[in-house]
Amino acid sequence: MKVLAFNGSPRAEKGVTDLLLQQFLAGAEDAGAETETVYLSRKKIHYCKGCLNCWLVHPGRCVQKDDMAEILDKWKEAEMIVYASPVYVDGFTAQMKTMMDRFVAVGQPFIMKRDGHSRHPGNEKYRRKARAKTVLISTCGFGEADNFDAIVFHMKAITRNMFCEHLGDLIRPMGPVLQLLGERDSEKTRPVLEAFRQAGYEAVSKNEISEELRKRAASPIISMDEFIEMVNSFAKDEIERNRARQEFQEEV
Repeated sequence: MKVLAFNGSPRAEKGVTDLLLQQFLAGAEDAGAETETVYLSRKKIHYCKGCLNCWLVHPGRCVQKDDMAEILDKWKEAEMIVYASPVYVDGFTAQMKTMMDRFVAVGQPFIMKRDGHSRHPGNEKYRRKARAKTVLISTCGFGEADNFDAIVFHMKAITRNMFCEHLGDLIRPMGPVLQLLGERDSEKTRPVLEAFRQAGYEAVSKNEISEELRKRAASPIISMDEFIEMVNSFAKDEIERNRARQEFQEEV
């Protein structure tokens, strides 16, 4: 199985999003999958112009010359697609959304009814042998699970529109804790990372992600009060450190 992962974090490998994503992909590889990660922050992807040339002039091909054609070629061949994005202002990052907007090229301008809902049919150029599976991996800097409601809803809508099969959402509240604790307290962070790895294995080997694993992936590892204190303390220390560095540079 070919598993293609899009990392929409502007921090690429440095963020919590990639930490969780690579655990998932390691599990997928354990199950025999071939995996690839595309870091969208390193790709040249222009905004959709809304010109509809990809529908009406040269179907399936955008007028813009950037990395999107290569991305769509990979997307077409993938059997499972993992969308990994931190929550930014209650939704996907700009990097991820910019790419998603360019998916307009895989459709046609006509409207059909599918499952009792109006949809655009797909372009033959991007037809797959079988429906692709999708997975959402997301983290955020707040502690409550409902901060993911909007991004989860959006992901499911995209999956339905593109006639894919959504295997599930792996969300991680209190994302900063995984890096702030780091190796200092791996006993607390290990169960979460193991849950993401097991989810990757299960997605490939069983074509599902169990509710139990999703709960383990999202389970709190410290209390909300501890989380707030940890993040605020870190932010205060960083601000003071940067202020001291700036004052030193100005003196020099």
